[in-house]
Amino acid sequence: MSASGKNCSLLPSTTMVSGTVNHAQVKHVLEPYLVILSGCDRGRQFKLEQQSYVIGRSDEADIVIGDPKISRRHCVFTVFKDRILFEDLQSTNGSFLAGERIEKHWLSAHDRIMAGDTVMRIDYKCYSEAESEQALYRAAYTDALTGILNRGAFMQRAHEEFSYCKRNNALLSIVMCDVDHFKAKNDAFGHPAGDQVLKELSAILSEQMRKEDLLARYGGEEFIMMLRETPGDAAAGWAERIRRSVMHYPFTYKGQTIPTTISIGVCTRRVTAIDSLPTLIRIADDALYLAKQNGRNRLEIAHFNSASDWR
Repeated sequence: MSASGKNCSLLPSTTMVSGTVNHAQVKHVLEPYLVILSGCDRGRQFKLEQQSYVIGRSDEADIVIGDPKISRRHCVFTVFKDRILFEDLQSTNGSFLAGERIEKHWLSAHDRIMAGDTVMRIDYKCYSEAESEQALYRAAYTDALTGILNRGAFMQRAHEEFSYCKRNNALLSIVMCDVDHFKAKNDAFGHPAGDQVLKELSAILSEQMRKEDLLARYGGEEFIMMLRETPGDAAAGWAERIRRSVMHYPFTYKGQTIPTTISIGVCTRRVTAIDSLPTLIRIADDALYLAKQNGRNRLEIAHFNSASDWR
């Protein structure tokens, strides 16, 4: 389940501006960015530095958009010296400009492309402007400590994905994990040490996520993940690998080793009309609570005995 070909990471803290920049040189240089104006990924923007970028839901796309109505390989932007060419890749739901379906189009500065429920445009801006907008996006949608999605942003995007799964009777897995004895770590090593554990844990989790999946800090020392179209045994195997990775990871703070483990709850469901996202999350959380009750540093999988589990 680890990500491969990370051309544009989905981590909100790294979706746009990265690397060492000579601000004096680029202060007045306008460069192209793909800006997401609406949909579940609104507010994101990607600097277009390659010759071409494939947009889609697939982990293999250069830029992954979490819109369930976008095809796995939906469209491609080709960057030329003074203009950009848009091409639809025979997507299922099509691409639209001013209400008309298009296959290929040279883009002007004011063109807004609609793909699924996502509206996007090309914008030319200098680095400092893009950096300021990135800071605003980060403040609204990401957790300040870890840099991953915050709870509100996760729920917004998860509802989009859940609606897609319900329409298509698709598989969906929710994984919840919690740091064992976190309060005791804060008491023994101090709150800065606890913060360091959370930051390193979020990095471990992020490394294991596909670009098309969702990861967020759900609250305190608890994290939540949504895996698309992942069978239960695959989700459980993936979660168990994470548990082992955390158990063997050398968490340290100011030279002190901080032994750390996590407990995990996994819920996999082929989503039907009677299901709801809050219920699916609750059942994953119940499995996490059971893992805590049964000794911690373990994985529990939710099992469903009747339809009443989902009402």
